[in-house]
Amino acid sequence: MLRNPNSLPSGDTIIEDPAMEPYFITRSQNHEYTVFERVIKGENNTPYLRTLGYPSQFRRALKMVMKELLDFKDQTKFNTLDEYFKKWEKITSKLDNLSI
Repeated sequence: MLRNPNSLPSGDTIIEDPAMEPYFITRSQNHEYTVFERVIKGENNTPYLRTLGYPSQFRRALKMVMKELLDFKDQTKFNTLDEYFKKWEKITSKLDNLSI
């Protein structure tokens, strides 16, 4: 489901980091977490938020972001295992500081 970026409640806490882009986590005033992805759609390049899920704990929210980042959406073919492992290492090293 896509939503307007301005539709987030003003009381929600937004947790973002350049290493997680284009994803971020919010925590509602009820202490519920939501994971979002920033997307651009349409002829006018309109920004939207895509809801990825509602994990019950911050650790699970962070794991959801990490799983999305590790999906290799930008590269779907690897010619060698070494190429795959280098890509994996690049992503995981970027996320090492995010582990809890």
